[in-house]
Amino acid sequence: MRLVKLSLAAIIAVGALTNLASAASLEEAIKNVEVTGYARYRFDSQNAKLGSFEDTDNTHRFTSDIDFKAALDDRFFGVIGFRYDSIDHSSERDNARTMVGHDDHGKDDFGQTFNVRQFYLGYTAGNTTLMAGRQVLGTFFTDDMVGTGIKVLNSDISGLTLVGMAFDNLQNDSDIGLSAFILGNAKATLDLDGEISGKLEYVTDRNLYGVAAIGSYDPVSFQLWYSALDSVAQLYAADVTLGANIGDVDLSLQAQAAGSSMWANSARAVVYDSTQVPAKYEMADLNLDDATFLAAKLGAKGFGFDGSVGYININTKDNGYSLISFEDQGGFITAGEDLLDYTFIDGDLSAYFVTAGYTFANKVRVGADYVGMRVVYNEIKNIEPSSTVDAYEAVARVDYKYSKKLNFKAWYSYINGDNETSDNQHLRFEARYNF
Repeated sequence: MRLVKLSLAAIIAVGALTNLASAASLEEAIKNVEVTGYARYRFDSQNAKLGSFEDTDNTHRFTSDIDFKAALDDRFFGVIGFRYDSIDHSSERDNARTMVGHDDHGKDDFGQTFNVRQFYLGYTAGNTTLMAGRQVLGTFFTDDMVGTGIKVLNSDISGLTLVGMAFDNLQNDSDIGLSAFILGNAKATLDLDGEISGKLEYVTDRNLYGVAAIGSYDPVSFQLWYSALDSVAQLYAADVTLGANIGDVDLSLQAQAAGSSMWANSARAVVYDSTQVPAKYEMADLNLDDATFLAAKLGAKGFGFDGSVGYININTKDNGYSLISFEDQGGFITAGEDLLDYTFIDGDLSAYFVTAGYTFANKVRVGADYVGMRVVYNEIKNIEPSSTVDAYEAVARVDYKYSKKLNFKAWYSYINGDNETSDNQHLRFEARYNF
C-alpha cells in the first residue's frame, strides 16, 4: 500500500467517503488516501468429455478490484471498494458477444458488472480495530466473498491476533458448492429445464458468526478457527506450520485438522434423474452429514528449486452431503487447479500430491503439479448408487514476474477419470497488475 496522487475516479471515491463522514476538505483527504487493488485479464479454454458427450468453452474475463482507504480522523477510517468483472465468450458460440450491455450481470453474482464491493467504517483504539459494513469476510473457510457485518481484530498479546465477527448477510458467491441447496419447506416450482422459482431460502441467506486465534512464535505459526452458519453448519479448523532453515534451504511442515458439524439434517436441491425414461429434472430431499478433514504438507525451497509433497483425507460420518470450506478452497492445503473441491463433499476422499518448480533469475518459474485421488461417492437414494472413482490431475505452469506490480502466468490442467472416456482439459493465461 502507498499514498498516491488520485485520478478523477479516485477523487469521486474519496468525495463519497468524506461526504458520508463530514470529514475535512477534499484536498486534505486526498493526502491520506491509500489505494490498493488489481486489474486482471484472463483467457480460459476448457474442454470436458464424458463418453460421447464433449463440450468446449473459451472465455475472456476482465476483472478489477480497487479499494480506497481514507483516514477520517485519528481513530476513524473509511473504505470504499469498486469491482468490475465481466466475461466475454469466444466467437462462433451461443451468446458470444462483447458484454457491455445492460444484461451483463458479472461473474460472482453481484448482480451487475460494475459494483460497490466494499463499503465500511473502521475504528482503531490501541491494538483493537473494529470494522462495520460491507467487507471481505477473510475467514479460513472463505476466499474472497463479501458480506455485511462487523469484524473485530485485537493484537494486545505479542505475536497473537484474536478475531471476532458477525455477518448479517452473505454474497451468493459462485464458488460456494452448496449454494443451490434449499433450506426449509417453502413451496418450490420446477420447470422442465430444471429452473426453480419460489420464495426460497438458501445457505447464503443465513447469518455467519466466527472467532479465531492467529499466532506466530518462531519457528511455529498457527491458526485456530470456528465459524457458525446459522441453522446450517458449524465449521472448525486448526492449522500448524513448523519452519526451519538449513544452510540456504527453507523447510516447512504444515498440518491441518478441520471438520463440519451440520445443524440441518437435510436440504432440497434440483437433480437430474437419469434412471427415469425419459430422464428429467426433479426436486430431491438430500441428507446432510458431518465431515472431517486431515492434511499434511512437507515443503522445501532453495537454490531456485521449490517442491512439496502432501496427503489429504476427507471422511463423511454417514451417507450425506457436507462441506469443509464454505467458499472456494479457503486456507486449506490443496494442489492442482480443478480436481479438488472442499465446498461440496459427497463421499470419502483420499488424495496425495507432488509439486515441483524452478525459478530462473528470480523472474520466470516453471513448475508442475500432480494430484492422485480416490473418492467413494455416497448414494443418492433412488437416483444414484454408491460408486468408487479414481482420478488424477496433471498441471504444467509458467509464471513470469515482469516487475513488482506486473505479472503473467499460464497453466494447463489435464484431469482423467478411471476410464479413457472421461477427461477434462483447462488452459489459462493471465495478466495481472497490482496497485
